Amino acid sequence: MIKKLFMLLLFAFGVGAAIPSTRAQMLDAVKPVADNLRARLVPRRLEVMADQLDVRLQRAEGFPNKWDSWLRRDYSGVQDDPWGNIYYLKPGRRSYTVGSNGPDGQIGTPDDITVTRNLPGGR
Repeated sequence: MIKKLFMLLLFAFGVGAAIPSTRAQMLDAVKPVADNLRARLVPRRLEVMADQLDVRLQRAEGFPNKWDSWLRRDYSGVQDDPWGNIYYLKPGRRSYTVGSNGPDGQIGTPDDITVTRNLPGGR
């Protein structure tokens, strides 16, 4: 009985996904949950990115001149956040911030996910 019910639900889901208007409604309903799951990946990725930048800074190499090239070539993780946007770097005088624009894709909004670190050596 449970197997038949599961098969019926799977069939209904397949039919619903095949109809464009229903598919759009299904995706809209799932988007907040998917964004929440994606957002859980980002902080750890940013911590690893900041760790690798700290090593660079401790070796007196400075920040990468071309951020996207450094992400592609030298960063050990993926260069894009889960929403398809490139991670960003904002260097400051005493600290720096690496971040993701979040689900809306715009920098400086409440859904941004960031990690801020002090520059090594008290610069």
